[in-house]
Amino acid sequence: MDYHNNVNETLKNIFSNAGLIDVICSLYEKHLTSLEIGELLNLDNVTIENHLILLLDMKLIKKKSYNKIDSYIVANSKVCDSILMLKDAIYRVSTSNNVTT
Repeated sequence: MDYHNNVNETLKNIFSNAGLIDVICSLYEKHLTSLEIGELLNLDNVTIENHLILLLDMKLIKKKSYNKIDSYIVANSKVCDSILMLKDAIYRVSTSNNVTT
């Protein structure tokens, strides 16, 4: 039961903050520093650092250090794939002309 609650809590946290989704997907299959993420998403470093801390706590991203420079990557690419598929499905449903009664 704890696993189920943890997954639900993680989903709630991710989808309640669009910035977290943007950071996760910016790291898709590549290592980026916080500055690179900030430049890519046009966000300030404080915001990026806060998002990274939350994502690290949820174990959705990993941090690697090389020559005292931290970079980040998605822990499992399926997370971003799933987010993108869900966004696409919601978009398709919301723009569909089919209305059911």
